[in-house]
Amino acid sequence: MLAVIGCTITTMAQETEIIEEGSDTTRFKIGTIEFIVIDNDTTAVNSDEIEDPDRDLKINVDPKELTYWSGFGVGVNTFMNYEFKPTVNAPHLQIDPANSFHYTLNLMEHRFRIAGDHFGIVTGIGFTNSRFGFQDDRMRLASNADSTYGIIDTTLANGFSKNQLRVNYFNIPFLLHFNTSKYRDKNVYLSLGVIGGVRIGSKMRYKYDVLGGETKDKTKGTFNLNPFHASLTARLGYRNLGLFANFDMLPLFKEGTSEVAKPLTFGATFNF
Repeated sequence: MLAVIGCTITTMAQETEIIEEGSDTTRFKIGTIEFIVIDNDTTAVNSDEIEDPDRDLKINVDPKELTYWSGFGVGVNTFMNYEFKPTVNAPHLQIDPANSFHYTLNLMEHRFRIAGDHFGIVTGIGFTNSRFGFQDDRMRLASNADSTYGIIDTTLANGFSKNQLRVNYFNIPFLLHFNTSKYRDKNVYLSLGVIGGVRIGSKMRYKYDVLGGETKDKTKGTFNLNPFHASLTARLGYRNLGLFANFDMLPLFKEGTSEVAKPLTFGATFNF
């Protein structure tokens, strides 16, 4: 049984306080440093960082550990019209969600603390590769100065096994971030905000059969794609795993060059 001893020893101008002493455990404090001796093993802890001296010793987590932007994510894309309905009519906007993917890699993050570790503003940088696979397996995407449209390739024997628009973005988020705990192993987080981005590349990727086997080709172009995106986002997670939903407030293609189609994405993230 542990016995609490209320005595103080003064050594070298430092006040040493014996907090508790027993057959196999001794705790004593010199200044703000607390020493714990268990069966001749000694641990030193700064008492200013201890959440509660009467509970198991828990050290405050680095605030960066509670910022959930850096990591990678995988999602599925679909389109919504200007009325936020999943109905678009143009042939070049008929996409197959099973072949329309969203990949993100976020590399830098920073959290501005407002209410301790529980509430703050998060920003950083990231990259997105967003893919839209078309349902029509004979359609090629084409464009001119005024419009974007699809054309049917009549030279194909079996159709495309892949005809996919790929768009790359550089992103910066502005997120209101909430943590339920200041300990990562107990924390549930929620982020709400906007991810703004600029397009840094785009191309069509095709795969199809030819005499002698399968071939691939790609066509680089802007296809009247909007040079920017601004996505409303909601991100919810526990520890390193999370879920997200993004809705782009801007249409994928420039206004007037195509029927309005705004990407809606659902997916999962792994934070590091």
